[in-house]
Amino acid sequence: MIQTVALLSVFGLGIAFSAVGALKLELTRQLKINDAQFGKLISALMFTSIFVVLAFGPLVDMFGYRPIAIAGFLLGALAVYMLVSSRSYGGAALSCIVLGVGAMCLNLGNTLIPMVLFEGNPAAASNFGNIFFGIGAFITPILVGMLLSRLGYKATGTLITLLLLVPVTVAAFAAYPEVQRTGLTFGRAFADAFGLLANPAIVIAGLALFCYVGLEVSMGGWISTYAANQGYDSRGANMVLSSFWVGLMIARLIASVAVTSTNGIWAISILALAIAVLTGLMIATNSKSFAALLVFLTGICFGPIFPTVVGVTFSKIDQSSYGSAFGIIFAIGLLGGSTLPAAIGMYSRGKPIKKSFPIAIAAALVLFVLAFLMGRV
Repeated sequence: MIQTVALLSVFGLGIAFSAVGALKLELTRQLKINDAQFGKLISALMFTSIFVVLAFGPLVDMFGYRPIAIAGFLLGALAVYMLVSSRSYGGAALSCIVLGVGAMCLNLGNTLIPMVLFEGNPAAASNFGNIFFGIGAFITPILVGMLLSRLGYKATGTLITLLLLVPVTVAAFAAYPEVQRTGLTFGRAFADAFGLLANPAIVIAGLALFCYVGLEVSMGGWISTYAANQGYDSRGANMVLSSFWVGLMIARLIASVAVTSTNGIWAISILALAIAVLTGLMIATNSKSFAALLVFLTGICFGPIFPTVVGVTFSKIDQSSYGSAFGIIFAIGLLGGSTLPAAIGMYSRGKPIKKSFPIAIAAALVLFVLAFLMGRV
C-alpha cells in the first residue's frame, strides 16, 4: 500500500501544480486581473512551497510520513476549493499559499518512490513514479476544458477538490518506512539537513532544478495563454496545455526503462538543448497546428529531466538523507519556479506571451551547462 501512497502523492502534486494554470483563463476573467497579476499568484504558490519544502525533511525526521501525507491531500483539496470560491485577488493569493503548503506535503512521494520502487535504480524509479505526476497534471486541464462550459467554474473546481480528497483514506492506513531519527527537535533536524549544502552534488542539482522548475512552471502557467494568442478558444487552449503533460508522461515512461543514474547526465544535456530549440520555434511560428505540435514535443523533452536530476543526485547520497536532500534541491528549484514565470508575465505586459519566451531559452541553455557539471561532482 505504501507504493500506492507514493504514486497517489505525486499524482496529487500534479493536480496541485497544474490547477492554477488550467483555471487561469476563467480565473483572470472572474477576478478581472491581468497576466502580470496572475504571474504573482504563481509566485505566491512557489514562494510558499520554498519555505515548506525546506522544513519537509526535518518534519519527517520528527513526526514520520503519515501525518504529512494526510495533510497534503486535505490542504490541497481545501486550497483548490478556496481558489474557485475566491471573489477577490487577495482571496486567490491566500488560496495559492495554502496550495503551496499542501503541494509540498504531497511532495513526499518524490522521497518515497526511490525507496519503494526499482530498488538500486533511483533514476528509473523517479521517472516511473513521476508519470503519475504527469497524469495528475494532464487530467486537470482536460477536466477543466470539458466541464467548465457545462458545470460552471465553481462546480468544476469542486470536482478537482474531490479528486484530491479520495486518497486520504489510503494515506491514513498505509504502512510507511521507518524514520530512524523520529523525535529530534526541529532545530537539530533543520541544522542536520542544511549540512548537506557542503556536498557540491546537492548544490549543482539545486541549481539545475532552479532552471528546470522555472521552465516547467512557466510552461504550465503560460501555455494556455500562448495557445489563446495563437488563435485557440478557451477549451482548445486547455487541450493544448494537456498535450504538454501527455508528452511529459510518455517521455517519463520511456525514461523509466532507458535512463539510469549512469546515462542520466547525457539525457539531461540533450533534452535541455532540445527545449531551447523548440522554444525558439514556438516564438517564430504563427501556425496554430504547428504551435500545438511544438508544445507536445516540448513536453516530451521536459519529461525525464526532473526525475533524472533527482535520481542522479540520490545515487550519490545515503538513503537516510533523501528527504532532507530533496527538500534542499527542490527549494532551490522552486525559487526558479517563483521568479521565471513572474518575469515572463511582467515582460509580456501589453504584448503576446511568446515575446517573453527568450527568458525560457536562456534558462534551458544554463541547464545544459549545469548537466555537464553534475557529471563531474
